[in-house]
Amino acid sequence: MLTFKKILVPIDDSEHSKHAFRYVLGLAQTQGAHVALLHCYSHIPMLVGGGAREGLVHEYVQKAEKLLAPYAKKLREIGSEPALIIKEGHPGDVIIGEANGGDYDLIVMGSHGRSDLGGLLMGSAAHAVLSEANCPVLLIR
Repeated sequence: MLTFKKILVPIDDSEHSKHAFRYVLGLAQTQGAHVALLHCYSHIPMLVGGGAREGLVHEYVQKAEKLLAPYAKKLREIGSEPALIIKEGHPGDVIIGEANGGDYDLIVMGSHGRSDLGGLLMGSAAHAVLSEANCPVLLIR
């Protein structure tokens, strides 16, 4: 039987992401999988430096923590302590980098994210992850 012990879950504020998380709860509970919740925030241009950069990073991280909090709470309610990962960059690149470097058994993500400008059939981040991840990907729509 195939089991998943370490699952990466990219989270944004889209309905697809929320729906994907419902599947993750079930997998975490039935398989005892460790879940890592990942959120990435927009790339900050190199022209923004010093205190302004630090202020933006702090603001983005606070927003990400607030976004991830209810997901982490639901995992804790079923006895699973999640890892919270917050990174800067393009979602596809960040997800692939984390997945390929983190020894994950599965990525569970929404087929479309926050942007309406993604690919025609699926979001651009989902397409990139499907093409380049080193582990299975479960796309939820």
